[in-house]
Amino acid sequence: MRRGLMAWDGDEIPVRTLADRAGRLRAAMAAAGHDAMILYTNFIRSAAVSHLTAFSPYWADGMLLVPRKGEIVFATTLSKRVGTWIQSVKPVGDLVNSPTPGKVLGERLAKAGGVRRVAILELDAFPAGLYAELSAALPDVEFVDGSDAFASARVPADPIELHLLKRADTVAQAALASLREANTVGAAVGAVEVHARLHGAEEVYVAIAPDLDSDRRFLRLSGDRPLGRRFAIRATVAYKGSWVRHTKTYSQDSKDRSAIERADIWFKVFADRLLPSRPLHGQIGSGVARLPNPKLVDWLAEAPAGTRPLAVIDSSARPSETFIPAPALIVSVALTVDGMPWCGAHLIGAIA
Repeated sequence: MRRGLMAWDGDEIPVRTLADRAGRLRAAMAAAGHDAMILYTNFIRSAAVSHLTAFSPYWADGMLLVPRKGEIVFATTLSKRVGTWIQSVKPVGDLVNSPTPGKVLGERLAKAGGVRRVAILELDAFPAGLYAELSAALPDVEFVDGSDAFASARVPADPIELHLLKRADTVAQAALASLREANTVGAAVGAVEVHARLHGAEEVYVAIAPDLDSDRRFLRLSGDRPLGRRFAIRATVAYKGSWVRHTKTYSQDSKDRSAIERADIWFKVFADRLLPSRPLHGQIGSGVARLPNPKLVDWLAEAPAGTRPLAVIDSSARPSETFIPAPALIVSVALTVDGMPWCGAHLIGAIA
């Protein structure tokens, strides 16, 4: 269950903005020949529904129906006793509480009539039980994948989304910068999480590589395990449904800290100059070459994609020669600088 504050603020996410987003999606649906679109949501696949309604689910499955005309409808398996609260944080659309949300939405579409083609966002990942409910209620309707139509409606990011991303980014960076002294994994992770939550994070996931010299993997750890000489912490923060990820490298040896600071400064300058419209692998390789005795270990790029708040869209393992348009981009880099391991992740910004 989410532990941060969940509340809708009309100044931060105006109803007009949500209506504009739905309008962009309807235009994309019309261009693709879709009569309606179904978007699935759950605890970890909340991005699409949150983008259109400002609501992020905290437990149960849900489905959003976006018809070509008429009001959007959110159907959830959560009980009616939380219906009033859901409407208070979901300022648009109708709400239906049902143990069979697919059946309810399918029957609504059948009653409306004239529906021949229904798009489902990420059809291959749509739960089979919900699909069975929809198809039983709409036996003569063609179901197709709506991922391309939704993706085209998500870019470019609107000013409200950019503002929320920057707010989440500020919280994540400040939480990592707030860590001063820590001798154990639990103390380090706890300090970062507490700072992020006290400064408005709706959710925060903290992962740590407790000893970079032996293992660069980031894990969800806690407890009294001692920290190595050099370690790194990754903070993934959500604010009003907008997610960012930041990573910072630390050392308990004062001799390392100036080198880490130089790498941090390089990364910020590099990130500000990165051109998301061009292939990333060449830019990252040439950027790393400017460091002293560098060795690039790996890199990846993440962005809001479909139902996922953050999904890998490019990486050193499978570098792309083109780039997929996305609302924003987060680039993570792992390398060795003059013999010292270093990791970083940075929000690049909006992508047209």
